[in-house]
Amino acid sequence: MDIPQISALLREHHFCHRPDFRELVNVEPGEEQSFRAYWDNLVRDEAFRTYTHRERRILRYRLLPSRQLQIDRNTAFKSPVTYAVNYRQGVNHLSYSEEGFIEHPLMHKLLATDLAVIAPHLGEQTYTIDIHQFRVRADVSSRSPTTSGIHQDGLDWVFMHFIGECNTVPVVSEVFADETEHSRLLKLPMEKFLETIVINDRGFYHRAGEVRPRVETAPAWRDVLLVSLRCVEEAQSA
Repeated sequence: MDIPQISALLREHHFCHRPDFRELVNVEPGEEQSFRAYWDNLVRDEAFRTYTHRERRILRYRLLPSRQLQIDRNTAFKSPVTYAVNYRQGVNHLSYSEEGFIEHPLMHKLLATDLAVIAPHLGEQTYTIDIHQFRVRADVSSRSPTTSGIHQDGLDWVFMHFIGECNTVPVVSEVFADETEHSRLLKLPMEKFLETIVINDRGFYHRAGEVRPRVETAPAWRDVLLVSLRCVEEAQSA
């Protein structure tokens, strides 16, 4: 399936799952291993310490109406929504992504592919692009939540790219039409490098299962890359 076909699916269904997304990105030999390595140096998310063991970094851009990208090195992140879990609300001062990750050829190609897929669905406004590297860890004989139940993130579009896992029971990703269990539209574990779910976050909801060790005597973790787009009001984008 090519980029125009995926864009057409999003127009019709407002979400899409592609296990073969890496084929659109044209991953070169050696790129996967060097890209994955940047998840080994993430920083504990202190705002969610009481809820889960999550490590992260953030990379930010502004997509201008001209479709030029401007890097945004502001690390003060505030979610547009409030989650129904135990966490420290307000501004979360995150660690920025490492320079090698920012300049990695695969990161450039992946972002270009995401933008090509979503371009037909964007208006002429400025958009913020937040790129989150996430690792959710579960220590020996424990488990860690991945998300805050069935939820939205207050965004326009979200790309959920699977990066990898270690010693985890398969983590199920789900898409819902609303906040109820019976509205489920998709339920599956993502297992391939760059396997991707794209979702219209204004209209649909999502959830991912908890991370828990397959072998309980060893730790476990799951790595994902989230690329989100949110329209910025003119007053804010000036």
